[in-house]
Amino acid sequence: MVETTCGIVLHYNRYGDESAIVDILTLSRGSVSFLVRDCRQRRGGGLRATLLRPLNIVELVYDFRPSLSLQKIQELHIAQPYISLPYDPIKETVALFLSEFLHGALRNEVQNAGLFHYLQYSLRWLDAAHEGIANFHIALLIGLTRHLGLWPNIQRKGRLTLPYFDLRESVETDVPPPHGLFLMGEEAAAMPLLLRMNLRNMHRFRLNRSQRGRILDVLTTYYRLHLPEFRDPRSLAVLREVLA
Repeated sequence: MVETTCGIVLHYNRYGDESAIVDILTLSRGSVSFLVRDCRQRRGGGLRATLLRPLNIVELVYDFRPSLSLQKIQELHIAQPYISLPYDPIKETVALFLSEFLHGALRNEVQNAGLFHYLQYSLRWLDAAHEGIANFHIALLIGLTRHLGLWPNIQRKGRLTLPYFDLRESVETDVPPPHGLFLMGEEAAAMPLLLRMNLRNMHRFRLNRSQRGRILDVLTTYYRLHLPEFRDPRSLAVLREVLA
């Protein structure tokens, strides 16, 4: 069945000499993997790798066949071209990290219009921003938990009612969990406030390098605990250095 849809490119991986496997989060069907020919072979019918750069927002036409694990793209073009994201070294590093993070987190994601539009809006915001993006990746990943059904279970908005937060079970508790994956003290107390962070107010959160690093570690652990196939992004170390 031929379909036309919007998509966000998550991952591009070379496959042999003439092809690549591209993972795209589509508006119509969620995460879909495609087998494409590389235009560099100059024999026609291929797609330029620049069109499939991770986090590009594209429009594509493809023939969806449920029996195939790799679909084939018939037409593809950039739906919303970026102005600054590919050319700003800090934004580009943030985008590299997010593309790897999202590729792992959304590997089996089904159709989810709310999630798609959230990411689309966030990426357009990043591209248009002139300053104040140091907390962008944190705000995006916090908001993403809501769209994936992973929002932490906190009873009150102002503060925790119990002294510990169990990262594995995503609940407050009055005793430290035996597995050791929990927050306590100032970190647990700060969690309700941190969960209020979004793109509109993130500039009000005055975080230093150490605090951002710790928050990112907790978020990565949280995603790994709740998404079985998720792996820590290899680009995390690069992001830490660039945003230092």
